[in-house]
Amino acid sequence: MQSFIRSAPDTLILWTIQAPAAWAKLRKDGVLLARRRNLTEESWTDAYEWMMSRMEERIGAPPESDCIPLWAWARWGGMKRRRPDLRAAGHLSKGEEGVRIEFQQAADSVVLSDFGLWHFVLNYWYLPHSEEDEIVFEAKLNSRGLSFFHDKPLPDADLHSEMTDSWERIFDLEWFHPEITNVPEERSVQATMWELRWDQVRRYKWFKSK
Repeated sequence: MQSFIRSAPDTLILWTIQAPAAWAKLRKDGVLLARRRNLTEESWTDAYEWMMSRMEERIGAPPESDCIPLWAWARWGGMKRRRPDLRAAGHLSKGEEGVRIEFQQAADSVVLSDFGLWHFVLNYWYLPHSEEDEIVFEAKLNSRGLSFFHDKPLPDADLHSEMTDSWERIFDLEWFHPEITNVPEERSVQATMWELRWDQVRRYKWFKSK
């Protein structure tokens, strides 16, 4: 079974949930970019900056300096539920109208990552590769009187780098830890890119968020 749906060998089929204003802009301008002013949750700024730096390494610089990642789904609910189910809650605020856009995107212009593990980045948590690794890192913190639950970011540069290096595991979609990740075929996979073009749209569906 293929891990992702492809319309061609080097092209992925993805889905993004957008508000009416974003849909209108996509239709009017022929391209949709996410802007820094669209990031309403200030506490996520550092996580977004980290993701952007990883994207630049993998797919190149954004087309404009004030761009932030545009988010989509490659597998919303694992391999058996790839497309976002509009009957589920939480796509947008309750009662808000939105549109699910299915589109195709060149694989080399997309960065795929584990949606569940992304929360380690959002929350500034260490992502261990084993129980022993977690114990060792926490011992280092304790020896300096620090905690990543309270000291955000860690004032020790080496520990901060060790923290951010641990997040690279979100891009390894085959990595598995029974207490941290779902098995690979059941995990939700998000996609980040710099832009969506109108000529990439395959179909769309309006809905009201639950």
